[in-house]
Amino acid sequence: MIIERFPELLKLSDEERWQLSCELSDHAFIDEPVTDPAIIAELDRRWQEYLRDPSTARPWSEVRKELQEKYLSRARE
Repeated sequence: MIIERFPELLKLSDEERWQLSCELSDHAFIDEPVTDPAIIAELDRRWQEYLRDPSTARPWSEVRKELQEKYLSRARE
């Protein structure tokens, strides 16, 4: 496991772990094009849904904040 190679990661606070996971996910797929037909179809379906009704969309900053709040509340349990 990676965590065994970097034990200092276990010393991070919940907020720092959240930030690290966000930074890693921001870079995870930058160089990899999406080629899976099922994923392409789902993305297209969602894009068409958005075009039909843009009010259904939420900004990434809002979604990320909601996910962060859920993650941190679970981490404190």
